Amino acid sequence: MSKDYTNEIGYESLLSDFGRYQKQTPRGVGMTRKGQNIYLQFKTPNTARKPYACGCTFTLDGMVDALKKSNKVAEALKNLESEVNFWDWYDKEIKQDSQLKDDRLTFGEAIAKVEADFWSRPDRRKRKRDKNNPSDLTSWHDTYKRFYKHLPSAKNLNIPDIMTVIDKWNRGTKTYKGVVSAMKKLVSINHRQDIRDKLSELDVSQPDYKDLQSVTLEDFLTWRDKTLGITASLHPNAHLSVRKAWLWVFSIQVVYGLRIHEVFAIANAFEPYVTKDKVTIPALNDQENSENILVLKGETLIGTTTKTGYRLARPQVPPKYPDLIERLDIKSPMFPINKPRQGSPKAIANFYNNRAWKKLKDWNAPTTETHAFRHLANINGMQAGIPLEIRAQSMGHTPAMNDGTYKKRQSTQTTLDLYNNSNSQAIDFVTALASVKNLLKAQPENKDFAIELLSVIYQKDS
Repeated sequence: MSKDYTNEIGYESLLSDFGRYQKQTPRGVGMTRKGQNIYLQFKTPNTARKPYACGCTFTLDGMVDALKKSNKVAEALKNLESEVNFWDWYDKEIKQDSQLKDDRLTFGEAIAKVEADFWSRPDRRKRKRDKNNPSDLTSWHDTYKRFYKHLPSAKNLNIPDIMTVIDKWNRGTKTYKGVVSAMKKLVSINHRQDIRDKLSELDVSQPDYKDLQSVTLEDFLTWRDKTLGITASLHPNAHLSVRKAWLWVFSIQVVYGLRIHEVFAIANAFEPYVTKDKVTIPALNDQENSENILVLKGETLIGTTTKTGYRLARPQVPPKYPDLIERLDIKSPMFPINKPRQGSPKAIANFYNNRAWKKLKDWNAPTTETHAFRHLANINGMQAGIPLEIRAQSMGHTPAMNDGTYKKRQSTQTTLDLYNNSNSQAIDFVTALASVKNLLKAQPENKDFAIELLSVIYQKDS
C-alpha cells in the first residue's frame, strides 16, 4: 500500500528521489537544494549560473512542482527578449511572490484540489492510481481523508480550525506526524504559505514508539510443530489443511522476510516465471530448483497492490538450520483459500493482515505481529553472512531501514544467536582459491572436485 512519501519514507529515500528528479530537468536548468528548500540553477545572458529560489520545499511534492517549474524556465529562457521582463515573470510565475492568498477558499474546495492531485499522480511504483482499487482508496483515506473529514468543509481555510484537528492527536506519535503532513499538503497545494509557515513551527519528532514484539527461530519451530499436531494433540474440529496453509505463509515470512500480503503475490509458486528481459525464474515447487528465488508481482490474489511492487526475493537460511527450507516445507506451496466478502476498501486492503493476526491469536503463537517473522528472517540473513544491501533489496526496503529500524526487533536471544551462530568470517574468492591450491598440492587427485565446489560456493564458472 502506498503512503505519504513526503513524510514517512525517510530522508535517505527522499535523497534518492531527488537524484531521480534532478536527472529529468531540461537542458540548461538544474535543480539543487539548500536545507529544506529546492532551488533552480540556470544562467541568463547577463548572469552566471547560480541557484534561484522557486518556492518548492524538499519533499516529494516539492520535487514534482520544481520539475514542472524547471521546464517553464527552460522554455522562457529560449524565448528571452528582455531580462527585466524575464525576472518579473520569474517572481510572479515561479517564486509566486506577487500571488495574493485567496481568503475565500473553503476547506471543501481546498480538499478537492488535494484529492484531484492525489488521483492524477502515479504512486511511488509509477503505477497509475485507480479509484476502484482497495489499496489506493485506503492510501487516500489513511494519508489524507481520515484527517480532512474533521475540518468544517463550508468554512474558509484558516489556521485555528486546522490546529483544532491537529490537536486531536497526541504529539510525539506517528499519527500526529501524519496529520501535520496532511495539513501542510492542504495549504501548500492551495498556495497558503502563511499557514504553512505556522505549521512548520510544530515539532513532529516521534519519540513515542510502541513496543515491538520479537520471536526466535526456536520459538517459531516449537509453535509450528505444536500447531500442526506433531508435538501436541489437536481438537477434533481442527482443520489441518487450513493450519498447514497458514503455517506455510508464516514460514515464507521466516525464510524470505516478506510482508504478509506479499506472500499472496508470489508469481512462481507453481510454475516458472519469465521476466521482461527474458530470464526464466524456476518454480518454487520445482525440486530441481536449488536457488529458490521468489518473484513478487505488484498485485495479490485478491487484487490489492503490494507496497513495493515487483521484485525478487532470496531465502535467508541461518547456518544453525541449513535444512530450514525442507523442514518448513517451503517447496510445497499451499495458499489459504480465504477471500474477502463485500466490505469497505480498507477492510479488503487489510484482509490478509487481519486474517493472519486472528490465526496467530487463535493458535497461541509466540507473537501476534506478522512483522516479527519478517524481522526474524533478517536476523537469519545476518547469521548467514548475507550482505546488508542484498538483504535490504530482497526484503524491499533501504539499507538504512534494515540497519536501523530492524535492529529494534533483536531480543536478547536473537542477539546471542548472532554472536554465536553467524557466518561472518567468510573469505573472499581470491583468498579461497589460493587456500585450495595449497591444499591440492598434497591431494592433486581432488582438483576437479575442488573446482566444482568453489564454482558452486562462489557462483563462478568452473
